[in-house]
Formats: sequence, structure tokens, C-alpha cells
Amino acid sequence: MNYCGIDLHSNRFTCCFLYEDGNREKITFDVSADAIEKFKSMLNLNTSVIIEASTNTFKFAESIKDLVNEIVIVNTYKMKLIPMSGKKTDKVDAEKLAVYLKMCSASGENLISHVYIPDDSIQDLRSLFTTHNLIKRHIGAIKNRIHSLLKQHLQPFTKEYIFGKKTRALVRAIAINSVADYQLNLLFEELEAKEKLLEDIENRIKIEGAKYIEEIKILTSMTGISVLTALAIIADIATIERFPNAKHFTSYLRTAPEVDSSNETVIIKGTNKSGRKLSVTLLSQALNHFRDSNPRLKYWYNKKEEYHFKKGKLRMALCRKVFAEIYHMLDKCEYHYYRNAELHNKKMNEYYKFLEVNGVVLKKTA
Repeated sequence: MNYCGIDLHSNRFTCCFLYEDGNREKITFDVSADAIEKFKSMLNLNTSVIIEASTNTFKFAESIKDLVNEIVIVNTYKMKLIPMSGKKTDKVDAEKLAVYLKMCSASGENLISHVYIPDDSIQDLRSLFTTHNLIKRHIGAIKNRIHSLLKQHLQPFTKEYIFGKKTRALVRAIAINSVADYQLNLLFEELEAKEKLLEDIENRIKIEGAKYIEEIKILTSMTGISVLTALAIIADIATIERFPNAKHFTSYLRTAPEVDSSNETVIIKGTNKSGRKLSVTLLSQALNHFRDSNPRLKYWYNKKEEYHFKKGKLRMALCRKVFAEIYHMLDKCEYHYYRNAELHNKKMNEYYKFLEVNGVVLKKTA
């Protein structure tokens, strides 16, 4: 068996081949059609490839997966815990990966934590949500600037008043001075354009996510989860079969803390950073809905408050409990125990109408 470690960058990649006869070969290629074809000519079904996860790793792996015996994608952070040399160059990194893969293969032990390769539809959803979050950050920055300008000129309105649907026009009509009025009009126009873009991309996410209609029906049965939040969870996890239990599920979604334990000392650290954070970001914005609609969670939360737990840790613990319930819902294909049937049906009927208007035909299930 030959082993190939690849240090992949946006414009070039360096590979190190470890051959069965003990020879090593290190080559650097550009990320171009001709160079990749030349690299492919060096591969065969007797080659195992290892790559660290990065922005372009999945597409690169897809282009060569049929030409090799195995492709292993590893977490970059975890590979940094295995130093082999004081040097830090692309060739050293590629060699380190190849040697480590060979070592794991020879020992017969699974020492590598593989990164899951999602299918194209999940990759598309993740890409759309990345752009969605970028636009939301722009909107937040514009709103902060408008709020700041108004405060600067002794107009201490709340953000709720400034950007409310009924009061926004009143704020725009305020005359301060030529410079301030110019900036406010410019910013409000930019804000409205960005809000239109946000609406467009949310609609596209809902269209692209229609193939996951069964998972959406299950997830939206929990009060506080909209169709968009359901699709964010689906984009993060891809499939529930990946997770053996709720503990792994909540850890992957960044709600389980890391623990350092030595002798009698136990230190609770921050949450796991090797998973995905989209779901917990959206979920945390509706935590009150989850708590108040679930008598069991509300009782638990109130008891913890009595012991004066820190608000941040308590909120994260509540997120973890919500994700644990989501895991069991998806694993058992069951609606939420405290489902509000009227609210759930309303959410799904609105989604069905939206899909019908946009010409999306749902596949019939058995």
C-alpha cells in the first residue's frame, strides 16, 4: 500500500508519497485543471490519501475519490497535537500526514478522527447559511451605525422603535442637518437592500431544503423551531445516523464542555470547538420559547436558578438539553412530546404554500 499526505492550500498543494519500497517523493502542484490531472495520473487503487480539513477539501476529495483506495479527511486542530518536527513547511506537513496514516494502517488501530464528508445538498445548504450569516452581520453593523448617529444628535430612540415596520418611516422623516440626513438616508437604503437580500437567501434555503421535508416536520413540532432553524440543524448534522448517542450529538453541536480531570482535580472548560456552531447560534435566540413551552425544562431551569448558576452556563446547559431532545426526536422519528398541534400545523402549512408558489414538488413518501 502507498500513502499520500496532502497539505492543501487555496492556490497550490504539496503532496508526499510514501511508497511500498520505502522511497519518498514530495511534489507541489498548482490548483488548476492541468496540474490536478497530472496529480491524478500518479494515483492508483493501491494508494491511501490523507488531507486536513479546509475550505476546498471536500471538492478536492470528490475529484480523486474514485482513483484511490481510501481518502481520509482529518481535523486540523487534532493533527496539530501530533508534532513530528520543529520545522513548519508544506513538505514537512505533507510528510507528517503520510507517515501518520501509514503508522495507523500498520498498527491496525483507528487513531484518526475522520471528518464526515457531507453530500452535495448538505454542502449547498451550509454554503447558503454562510452567506446568510454574512448578510445578517452586515445588517447588524448598519443598524448599529444608524442607532449611533441618532444618539449622537440627541435622538435616543430604541432600536425597536427605529427599525419597527410602523415607526421606521417616522424616523427617516426626522430632519437633523444636511450631513446627518444624508448619512441616515444612505444607511436606511443600504439596510433595506440588505434586508431584501436576506429574504431572498432565506427563500432559497427553504427551496433547497425541501428534500428534507420529513426531518423538517419532526423538528418544527418543537415550539421555537422554525423551518429555517430546522434546516440549519439539518445542515449541521446531515444525518442522525452519524451519532451513536445524544452525548456525541450535543458535543458536535458545541454545547458540551470539555473536561480536564487529574487525580481529584476536575476543571470544566469551554465547549468543544471541533463541531459546528450554526445550530446553537440560532437555537440560543429562542431559548425562552423552548423553556416556557416545556414544563419539564421550565422546572429544571427554575431549580437551577435557585442555586444561582451563572446565566451563561445555565443557558448553554439549557441548549444542551434541547439538543438532547432533538436527538431523540430524530432518532425515533417522533414529534416532540409537548407539541402544539395547531402551531405546528400552521408552520408546515405555510411552508407547503411557499413551496407550491415556488414550483417545488415534494416527493411522496411511502
